Amino acid sequence: MIKRVGMAGDGLTNDAKKFLYQGKPYYLNELIETTPLNEDELKKILKKFYFSSCKKIVAERITGYQTQLRVKPKAIEVIESRTKWGSCSSSKKLAFNYRLAMAPVEVIDYVIVHELCHLLHMNHDRSFWRRVGSLMPDYKMKQEYLETYGHLIMSIPLD
Repeated sequence: MIKRVGMAGDGLTNDAKKFLYQGKPYYLNELIETTPLNEDELKKILKKFYFSSCKKIVAERITGYQTQLRVKPKAIEVIESRTKWGSCSSSKKLAFNYRLAMAPVEVIDYVIVHELCHLLHMNHDRSFWRRVGSLMPDYKMKQEYLETYGHLIMSIPLD
């Protein structure tokens, strides 16, 4: 059986039939076509759904923040990672974990802003955090979400 984690509002939902998308629980058949597929096929299709959704969400949401920060990454990609939500390379390439599609949009925005700010500051010094806070004053709430629920999202087996 596909293991899932659902978060609605402030807490976890125990409805084993629901899967997260942008922080809200959905029945599997609301996200992907489910019949007549076996469990392995469902996992593969659900993972593809999250990958393509993450690409779309990031592409839609990054533009405004790029304009505000006056930065432009050389490339943006969606990756699979068990430990990171996003990364910025010294060659100005941004990568985002496909599992971000499971998080609320506000949390996705935080990861986008965080990685874009690395284009200006390649470390986590005081000026980096001031820059993040200038665009997103409540960024610590988004960090708390990832600290509280991130390990649950990362542990959903879609392999």
